Amino acid sequence: MDKECKRQINELNILWHEMLMKSNYKDIQSKYSNIQGLSTNELTIIKIISQKEEVIIKDILEVLNIPKSTLTSIIDKLEKHNFIIRAISKRDRRSYKLELTQKGKEVQDEHIRFEEEVYGKIMTSLDTYEEREDFLKLIRKIAANICCR
Repeated sequence: MDKECKRQINELNILWHEMLMKSNYKDIQSKYSNIQGLSTNELTIIKIISQKEEVIIKDILEVLNIPKSTLTSIIDKLEKHNFIIRAISKRDRRSYKLELTQKGKEVQDEHIRFEEEVYGKIMTSLDTYEEREDFLKLIRKIAANICCR
């Protein structure tokens, strides 16, 4: 890593933290008490379950890059805290399908509102449609390449 790249990394770090502080991220987060204390993986699993009629553990493993034992632990925790329930799958009777409870649905709805508020602040800070499209283009590039370098 050359000197210029290190300078850019430092600038990104400063700007990232400045953006978080100016956006009142913590204030926004405190408005959404149902999602506090849930990890990114837990929220992602709840989201995946909310998007399909019948979800089995294999479906989630295809999306998340985590070991099956880790996923099983997360599923157990979500079930213990009454966010999801397991039922025999009609698609594969050897597997359990995962369903959201009412509490899980409320968490997912709140998570959507939280993301809309946070990402809405980011997108509306850009002045034009073209700026927003350029920003999304760069984010797509980062998402595509971040794991591979």
